[in-house]
Amino acid sequence: MMTPMRRLIPTALVTGCLCASSLCAQYYAGRGYNPLTGTTAAAQGVRNPLTGGSAGREAAYNPYTGAAAAGRQGYNPATGTAGASRTYHNPVTGNTARVQGAYNPYTGKYAYHYNVRR
Repeated sequence: MMTPMRRLIPTALVTGCLCASSLCAQYYAGRGYNPLTGTTAAAQGVRNPLTGGSAGREAAYNPYTGAAAAGRQGYNPATGTAGASRTYHNPVTGNTARVQGAYNPYTGKYAYHYNVRR
């Protein structure tokens, strides 16, 4: 005959394992890594409280397709100018593309430049 305490031990062990795996997944998700798919993504941002300027950086990689993307953006509150840059790579075709753009609020124009390498 099993005592009630011995019946709870397997349940406690299973619950402990589930909680540990959840914590591990939360840790990796915070770093931008998904262990189920192997994909990675990261984002970083910086802000200067004295000038109000900001800049950011992001990246992503998919191991199944080999595709990668990276980007940067920035903002200057003194001039109101905002700029961004993105880079994409497709390993299947071998193409790499880079796009840069900036908005000038004084002229109301958006300037961009792109480059595709095949």
